[in-house]
Amino acid sequence: MIVVAGEALIDFIPTKTAAGQTAYRPACGGSPFNAAVGIARQGVAVQFMGGLSTDLFGDQLAAFLAASQVGTAFAPRMAQPTTLAFVSLEHEEPQYAFFVENTAARLFDPEAIALPADATMLQCGSISLISDPFASRMARLFVSQKGKRVLGLDPNIRPGMVDDEPAYRARLKAMTDVADIIKISRVDLEWLAPDQTPAAWAAERIADGASLIVVTAGSEGATGYGRGFTVVQPVVKVGAVADTVGAGDSFTSGLLASLAKRGLLTVETLAGLDEAAVREALAFAARVAAITVTRAGADPPWAHEM
Repeated sequence: MIVVAGEALIDFIPTKTAAGQTAYRPACGGSPFNAAVGIARQGVAVQFMGGLSTDLFGDQLAAFLAASQVGTAFAPRMAQPTTLAFVSLEHEEPQYAFFVENTAARLFDPEAIALPADATMLQCGSISLISDPFASRMARLFVSQKGKRVLGLDPNIRPGMVDDEPAYRARLKAMTDVADIIKISRVDLEWLAPDQTPAAWAAERIADGASLIVVTAGSEGATGYGRGFTVVQPVVKVGAVADTVGAGDSFTSGLLASLAKRGLLTVETLAGLDEAAVREALAFAARVAAITVTRAGADPPWAHEM
């Protein structure tokens, strides 16, 4: 079972009214939330770990998780409101304005959760790692799980939200130092390690004990770095793109679902991760992302659609 920790929120996605005016359509989202949904829809057991509000948006998020077959044993309902995000689609990658202060996602305490033995992987990332109290608690929990279960990280950095850059960079370093699998966009890596090439940064992580580093580059595809091999995966071409909201999260879900189905997401089996398995996982992830971008919002495909 994979546990995905982080924020659940409501994305307000721009659309047009019949009169041609700009309006916003609410949709369930949050990078970890989207990844959990995508994993579950591929038939892999997954639990979402994060605070869900008792407000109407929290009801919507809880119902969406249930409909997508995501477990919520580690997602308590909380009185604080739901995080909101307004999306701009005017650039190649979506831009966001977040409203996160005193929300259920930020005040949830992941250290209060006792992870069961059958939780073979802990995956986390995104805006939940930026601000306390959740961020420091999640980092401590993540580091403490080294060697107990596979650790996955997708930083999904939002520089405009970072109010304490030294603390944030130190937190990310502590987590990347122990992570077994890291998926990071090239844009995020340029912020995190501006003086290093993706290949050099990945080589350092692999030398430090990581098993797989995947660097995504939007329309230019993705590159996977393993122990002694590199795999380049181009994007899967689609006819019409609705938007790219959740594309990276869907890629993550496809990557992890593929590895999980091959029995590779345990501490004992991850050492057997080879080029063939990574090549297959990246190709599958690219197909999942391709289907997602043909739909409005973050709506990853089900297994029968693959």
